[in-house]
Order: sequence, then C-alpha cells, then structure tokens
Amino acid sequence: MTTTALRPATQATTSALTGTRPLLRLALRADRWRIVVWALAVAWLTVVSVRSYDDLFGTPQARASRATLIASPAATAMAGPGYGLDDYTIGAMTANELALWIMIPVAIMAVLAVTRHLRQPEEDGRLELVRSAPVGAAAPVVAGLLAAVVGVLAVGATTFVGLLTTDLDPAGSALMCTSFVVVALVLAGASAVASQLAGHARTASSLGMAAIGVAFVLRAVGDVRGPQSTSVWTWMSPFGWSQATAPYTENRWWPLAIGLVATAVSVAVAFALAGRRDLGRGLLHERPGRATGRLRGVVGLTWRRQRTSVLSWAAAVVLCGALVGLLADAITDFVADQPTFDELFGSGDPTASAFALYSVFLGVLAFAYATTAVGAARAEELAGRGATLLALPISRTRWLGAQVGVAAVASAAMLLVAGLVMGLTAAASLGDASQVAPLIGAAAVTIPGVLCVLGVAVLVLGLVPRAFVVVWAYVAYVGVMAMFGDILPDGADVASPFTYLPALPADPMSWPPVVACTLVGLGALALGIVAFRRRDLQG
Repeated sequence: MTTTALRPATQATTSALTGTRPLLRLALRADRWRIVVWALAVAWLTVVSVRSYDDLFGTPQARASRATLIASPAATAMAGPGYGLDDYTIGAMTANELALWIMIPVAIMAVLAVTRHLRQPEEDGRLELVRSAPVGAAAPVVAGLLAAVVGVLAVGATTFVGLLTTDLDPAGSALMCTSFVVVALVLAGASAVASQLAGHARTASSLGMAAIGVAFVLRAVGDVRGPQSTSVWTWMSPFGWSQATAPYTENRWWPLAIGLVATAVSVAVAFALAGRRDLGRGLLHERPGRATGRLRGVVGLTWRRQRTSVLSWAAAVVLCGALVGLLADAITDFVADQPTFDELFGSGDPTASAFALYSVFLGVLAFAYATTAVGAARAEELAGRGATLLALPISRTRWLGAQVGVAAVASAAMLLVAGLVMGLTAAASLGDASQVAPLIGAAAVTIPGVLCVLGVAVLVLGLVPRAFVVVWAYVAYVGVMAMFGDILPDGADVASPFTYLPALPADPMSWPPVVACTLVGLGALALGIVAFRRRDLQG
C-alpha cells in the first residue's frame, strides 16, 4: 500500500479553480433580482430620455441652441467633451448629455457587486464554510468577479435592445452600451483591489465609491481644460476613455481597449494581493498598539465604524462644490456671450439656473452616501454583528436610530460645507462676496430631499429587507430625474422629492414644499424604525 492511497480524493483533484461553476450559479441566483431591477431601470431611463430628446429638440434650430448650451464650461464639466456640436443630432445629444449619467449608476452597481461577493462573505464567515468544502483558493474570487461581469453585461445588453426601438444608429448604440460596460469593468477591477486592501466590506465599498468620484473629477477637469478629450487629465479617467469613443459621431472603438487593459491589470493585481493576505484580514491592517479614545455608546461606535465612509464621501461632495465655484467666472462669461440662452431659460437667470442644477447634483451625491450607510446597517444585521450588539441592553430603536442619525447628520453637514466652499470659491472667482449666502442656501434646500431618500431606504429595510436592491433603483431614478426631469415626459418625476423643492438660487424660496418634504422624510424614517423593531432579525 502506497502513501498516495491514503490521500483523500478531493485533495488530489482540487485545483485553484475547483468549485467555480457552482459558486457562480449561487452568486447569480442571489443576484438575479438585483440584475433584473438594474437592467430594466437603466434601459427604461435611457429609452425614455432619448424619446424625450426627440420630442423636445426635433428641429435643427432647437438642437443648435442646445449645442450652444452644451459647449459651456459648466455643461462640459457636468456632462462631457461635447462631440458633434456643429451638426447636433439626437444621437450626439444622447452621447454627450446622457451617457455619463448612465455610466455612473452602472459603475456603482459593479462596485457594490464586487464588494458583496469578494469581501462580505469573508467578513461574515461564510467563505470559511465554503472553503471547508473541496473549493479552490481562487474559485470564490473568480465566481464573484464573473457574477459582477454578468450583471454588467445584462445591463448593457438590455439597454442596447431598448435603444433598438428608437431611431438611433444601431452601431452608435452598440458602442455607447459597450462603453457603459467597459467603465463598469474598470471600476469593478478597482473594487476588487480595494477588497484585498480593506479589512471590512464597508471600507472596500467606500474605496470603490471614492474611485468613481476621483474618475469623475479627473474627467471634469480634463474636459474643461481640453475640449473633445484633448487633455491628459481626461485620459486619466475611465469615464474619459469611454466618452472619447464619441458614439453616433466618430464611433471610435479603440479607446475601449485602454479600459480592457486596465481591467485585466487590476484583476491580476487583485489575485496577486489575495494570495498575500490571511483569510478575513486586509493588507491594510489596523493600527497596532493600545486603543486610544473612548466610544460613547452606540452613536460613538457607529461613528467609528462609518467615519472612513463619511469622510471619503464628504471629500467628494466638497470637492465637487469647490469645482463648481471655481467655474463660476467661466459660466458667467459664457452666458453673457450667448443671447440665445434667454430662449432656453426664459426670464430666469441662466447663471443662477446652472448653480441650481449643480446644487441638486451635490444633493444626489449626499443621498447616495446616505443609502450606503443604511446598506451598511443591513450588512451588520446579515453578518450577525447587529444581533450580538442587541444582546446587550440596547434596543433596536436605539441601534438603528444611531445608524440613521449619523447618516442624516453627516449628509446635512457635507452639503452645508460643500455649499459654503462653493460660495467662497464662486465669490473669489467672481469677486462678489454676495454669492456665498445664496449658494449655501441652494445646498441646504436639498437636505429635505436627501432626508426623503434616506427615509425610503430605512422604510424598505424595516418592511422588506430582502428587497433592499429596490432602494438603489430608486436612488438611480431620483438622481436621473433630478438632473433630467425637465426634458422627460410630464409626470415622470412625480416620485422624486427634488421635483417639489425650490431650485435655489434660480427660484424664490418656498417654505411649504421644504416643510412637507421634511415631514415626509421624518415620517418614513419613523415608520421604518418601527417596522424594524417588530420584524425578526435576519442573518
């Protein structure tokens, strides 16, 4: 009898990828409704927006006026480089004005999916159970990445099928949808690296979201400095690579190769890092030595757990506010040189309308953070850490209230600071100190809208926690309606709180909708906390 005869069969046949297929099936089964919701939501919003463009800008004169607006520095920073402005078609309008705002939610979906599959099972102990079976060391990572890729491809394919129902060129539609997929793959790769560096899923998610924010800012700075993707800053961002394809105008496929190479490199780095760390630990270890400071109750513990996420999101929101303020002079000069803007904005002030839109964008970033904070509470419940804490003399209301309270206060604080920074930089750019107070007010008036979205997230967490993916669909809906509600069909934005809030500083202040949105948000928060207190904990 040889020694090999005593070796278990599984030990001889197990390779690094053993078990990838069943793990992939399991991941896709867990994500099936998330993928369906994301795919249908993105496709519907894209098709509805294209049809609205066709209805509102059906004449060459209307499209020429729109092209003039898109050529402004403010619009370039928000939307992109602006290809095909000399002969502005509906296809060029879709690529210039809509594509970036579809790329961002798809990228968020990819980042969350990678973190959910690569870091969350390891943090809550499920991966240790999986690895006790005949499963290769690389199988969970490969299955998680493939599940994220399948989800992204499903969104891209569904959106392409939807665009085939419009009059847009199919080749341009294929290129634009492929650009969505490539951006998401690049940021999914970055999230995979973050999942190896971070010790907790929430930190990995924050790093992935920070990568999206940095990519957006690099593209915005680059496009303002060099029109039509001629700045080196643009080529440092995956959003810049994808927008440089110029769908429906130049139809260049080669910039997407950069994204594919970057994805391959980041995935290779993630695999290399995964082999250098211990199970359940990140490469960025916590600071050694004695603990300092005190945790004052549940609120202090919640703040310590969420502070990395809060600070990273706050930095992104404040940085965007500063960028808007720095562009104030360029916005004002451009508007003054374009008399056709009177036709677009009516009797309103075009510069004030631009600032109002930017303020809403800051609100969109703030409620995206608030949703991630509620999602972190859901993750704590699923991992069992919430139940462990609730075994102490701590009520459910107090525990969830601390999570929600930190999220609400942090969202309001980052918006107020961003409004202050936007006002100060605008005052310095224009040489007009009177800009500070209106821009602080413009940022502050979005807080009730953020509170409403936070209330919806808590309400879903309390009533139907398994359907939490619906919250992200609602976040994407509110974000698109806040930015593009004016060009979408009447009534499409009825469920968005920003529809009812005054658009400061372009509109006069109106307190009734502000108070109403605040009460709706607080009511949803209260109902969600009550529902959470009465349901069973999940794990």
